[in-house]
Amino acid sequence: MWIVFGVIVFIVGVSVLPFLKWRREQKERREKLFSRLSKRGDNILNALDKVSDRYLTRDTKIFILDHLISVISVISELIKANYESSFVLRKEELVRMATELSLGQQVTSKDMVANQEQLDQTNEALEYLLKEVRIMPDNFGVSRSVVRHHLLLIRYANALVYRDLLVRQARQDLDNDRKSQALEKYRDALALIEKNGSVASSKREKVRLKKMIKDVETLLFKKEPSESRVE
Repeated sequence: MWIVFGVIVFIVGVSVLPFLKWRREQKERREKLFSRLSKRGDNILNALDKVSDRYLTRDTKIFILDHLISVISVISELIKANYESSFVLRKEELVRMATELSLGQQVTSKDMVANQEQLDQTNEALEYLLKEVRIMPDNFGVSRSVVRHHLLLIRYANALVYRDLLVRQARQDLDNDRKSQALEKYRDALALIEKNGSVASSKREKVRLKKMIKDVETLLFKKEPSESRVE
């Protein structure tokens, strides 16, 4: 009798213990994955907060927010497992933000970068968003054509950041009668925008920069009356 019981216990132990170990390992792997996704979600939101609405289009912000909402849906099991995640708990906030953006109800900030520190901070945030958007098709099945469109807009945003600082510096050069330096900066800004000519809004920026360049060239190359007078 005891022998039979011992055999049964042994068989149960051999079959159940590996299963319990497998379940524990699966749970640990799942929680690590969800933790990683939550951290990435928080980092994306932090990056969005650092970028002025002048640089990110409304459509791109909505696209990123919709992606984050879908990520939360994937990891919503964490709440059932009593797993704390500030990112997952922000789902309602993200839905509200995306809705307000879609309806044009969210207050926007069009602040331009004013110094090198702000440029570096904004550039770092945009580079992070580029990296995250680039891998969306592999991880979440997002359409590659849609992703390419938003990558293009983020790259243009990066060029626009540099353009704004160059224009600001050029105006300072003009205030200090450094016309040649100002002209060089305006031309550099124009070159950056022209590299992103496929973006519709770049056309308006090119027109503005060309006018700035023409105005400085007029100041720089105009002849004094005494110089233009024929002897």
